[in-house]
Amino acid sequence: MARRRRKNKAALPIGIIVIILAVIGLISVITTVVRIIGDTADDTAAKARYEEWLKPVVMFDPDTFDDLTMADKSQLLYSAVWALLQDENGMSKYPYSQGETVGILVPQADIEKAFISLYGNEIDLASLHSSIDMSGYDITYDAAQKSYILPITGVEAAYIPRVISIEKQGTSTILNVGYISGRAWADIEDGEYTAPEPDKYMRITLRERNGSDYISSIQSADSQEIARQLRSTTQTVTQPPANTEQIPEETYATGTDVTQAVTPAEIPAPASPSDTAASPTDMTTDISADISSGI
Repeated sequence: MARRRRKNKAALPIGIIVIILAVIGLISVITTVVRIIGDTADDTAAKARYEEWLKPVVMFDPDTFDDLTMADKSQLLYSAVWALLQDENGMSKYPYSQGETVGILVPQADIEKAFISLYGNEIDLASLHSSIDMSGYDITYDAAQKSYILPITGVEAAYIPRVISIEKQGTSTILNVGYISGRAWADIEDGEYTAPEPDKYMRITLRERNGSDYISSIQSADSQEIARQLRSTTQTVTQPPANTEQIPEETYATGTDVTQAVTPAEIPAPASPSDTAASPTDMTTDISADISSGI
């Protein structure tokens, strides 16, 4: 005679618990995946913001320094000039000087603001205008007008930045940055471009003050270690970065594009270089004839 099976009264609640735990586990896995994807997207956006912010600094390859007080002040000032020139209005809002030195007349206050956006307040630029020698850049300081006279010439950017990694160390942010030659983009088959290897790598330390980052040091980096990081993220792109475009006329000329210069905390994530790029062109331009005809 067949034995009657006994019903296990605990089976149903145990089964429900197992199902609930399985659902919780699935949700946890999904949440983790979404968080990882989100972190990756955030990192990519942050790299793009820092690259845009660093353009006027990297483009002329300033000397390394462990502390701002040890930096070449003329190089810092020159990068601040270019941060200002990347404003959305370019140089159109500034008049031309009418004295012996012909050029674009830019108030020192505007350059000071751009300087602070890059290097903070550790250096009192206001007290150094008359003592910083800018003759190497053909820039003249006019103390009477409290302005700088910028030449109308063509200048080629030496490098463009590629942020390889972002590291947080307490209140500091460490950027490992590849310096890519402005002429390094090579045409390949089917009209595509391949992202070149950086010529060198630098370690740029940022500090935070009043909610904004500023550069506190630029040091040489371990090229082999950063190259390994770069190889893990290298990809083929269809176009070169936007800052290889020829700049518009009636702007102080370099090989960089003209975009608004603000700190990373203030700007939205820009499009990736491959989205906004134009074909590579000669980055050197001479607009003196056009400007002279308008004076």
